[in-house]
Amino acid sequence: MKFFSCLTASLLIAGASCAVHADQLLVLSAAAVKTSVTKVPELFAGLGEDRVQFQFGTAGAMRDKAIQGDLFDVIIVPPVAMAELVKRNLVDASSQQPLGTVRLGAAVAQGHPPVDLSDLAALKRALVAAQSVGIADPARGATTGIYLAKLFANLGLVEEMKTKLKVYAEGQDAMEAVARHDIEIAMGQVSEASSVAALEPLVPLPEAAQLKTVYVAAIAQHAPHPMAARRLMDLLVSPTVQQSFKKNGFEAGSVLLPAGF
Repeated sequence: MKFFSCLTASLLIAGASCAVHADQLLVLSAAAVKTSVTKVPELFAGLGEDRVQFQFGTAGAMRDKAIQGDLFDVIIVPPVAMAELVKRNLVDASSQQPLGTVRLGAAVAQGHPPVDLSDLAALKRALVAAQSVGIADPARGATTGIYLAKLFANLGLVEEMKTKLKVYAEGQDAMEAVARHDIEIAMGQVSEASSVAALEPLVPLPEAAQLKTVYVAAIAQHAPHPMAARRLMDLLVSPTVQQSFKKNGFEAGSVLLPAGF
C-alpha cells in the first residue's frame, strides 16, 4: 500500500510538472537576436500571457531542432533556413514576420589600434597582420561562420587562416574572447558585440565583403500554443521590441542573404 501511495504521489507531482511546462511557449532562436529579445519574456508576462522560454544557438542548429521533431511555438532564423522549414511544412508560411537586418563587422579590444577595413585590400591586410581571428563555428551551422569561411577562401587566405582562426559556439563568444584579450580580432554580426564591454567600436566590413542578414520569425505549423504564439509575434514586431532591435545594431527592412547562404 505504501508503494502504491508513493507511486500515486510521484505521478501527481510529474503531472503537475508537465502542466507547468504545458503553459510555457518555446522559441527556437538564432543567437544573433539574443540581446534584442532579452526583455520579451518579461514584457509578455506583463500582458498577462504565458511564460516564454528562448533556446538560442546557431541558425543551423535551430533549423535542425525543428527538422528533428522538437516541439516549439515560434522560430527565428534567416530566410534560407526558414524556407527549408516552410518546404517541410514545419512552420506556417503565412505567419512569417521580418524582425530586422544586421551587418557584419570586426571587433578589437579597448585600446587596440583601429583596424582599417575601408576596402577589400585593407580587409585582407588586416587579416594577414592579425595574430588571431575568432568567428562563430561554421560546423555548427553559424550563418556568419559559413559566410566568413567562404570569404576567406575568396580572398585567397585559406592557408593563412588555418594557423590563426579560432571558432566559437556563437559570435558573441568570439566578441567576449576579444574583450578578454584571448584573440586579436573577432568577426561577427553587429548585434553580437552590442552587449560586450571593453571593445572598441565595431568596424563594419567593406560593402564588397558585407553580409546583411535578415532574421525572420514564424509560428510552428503544429505549435502547442498557436493563439499565444500569434500574440507573441505581435509583441516581437511592436515598437517596444523593435526599438530593442535597433539599439542592438539591427536595421529595419528585409535585405536577403546572398545566393548560397
